[in-house]
Amino acid sequence: MLEQRTQFHDNARPLPNNNPYIRLRPNQMKIMINKSAASKTPIASCRNMAMLLSVLVIAGCGDASSLKPFIFDMTRINQDGSVNDGKDYAKQPWACVKDNQSGLMWEVKTAEPGLQNINNTYTWYDPDNTTNGGFAGKAKGGVCSGSDCDTDSYIKAINAKKLCGLTDWYLPSRFELNSIVDTSISPPGPTIAKAFFPESVAGKYWTDTTFKTRRAGAWVWRFDQGSDYVVEKSEALNVRLTRPAPKNPEVKAAPK
Repeated sequence: MLEQRTQFHDNARPLPNNNPYIRLRPNQMKIMINKSAASKTPIASCRNMAMLLSVLVIAGCGDASSLKPFIFDMTRINQDGSVNDGKDYAKQPWACVKDNQSGLMWEVKTAEPGLQNINNTYTWYDPDNTTNGGFAGKAKGGVCSGSDCDTDSYIKAINAKKLCGLTDWYLPSRFELNSIVDTSISPPGPTIAKAFFPESVAGKYWTDTTFKTRRAGAWVWRFDQGSDYVVEKSEALNVRLTRPAPKNPEVKAAPK
């Protein structure tokens, strides 16, 4: 397994222009120190700053217990594209959520056996040389059901299923997956808004972002610690897909 890095220079798909923020992580603090992105990235929360290398002394952070959770603004969507009122996931589960801040839609996992089971794992695999960062990864190396157990096969299976009526789901970039990480939640997590992702586990989720200085590795977000790191593409990890939300969505009202 590759060790965690502090660089933040990989080529990755940015969040949509209407996203109001990108949260800063401990292993991204080097950007703030170098002032390479200080004008674009908000200051990290006191909780994240306190996790920085012990050589840094940060004043004025206050008591970590006073920190408030992130506010997530999301709409729950049913498989047929209608809006779910979110009152009872057990009786009327939703299949996706639309993030009204970032403009992205996200897959919601399930505890039921099958294609979208929350415990399924996949190796990172992309046979397209124009998008795989110079290394395709490993095919069929995870443990799953409903598809071959690699990221390329899973994406194809979800698009064939037409999740929430859509066929353009993809593996999120490092920046995109960052937008649903809630670092106000203490380890062991899961560091995600369970009001919208009720079947979440504190897993390790692939991004599409190849590590620039070692193409056999890719960036992963840990939902047990709320941090990102790099591992070999041959590792078997979790997957949560995304897609851009329509600019003018025609969302049907939920049936009464």
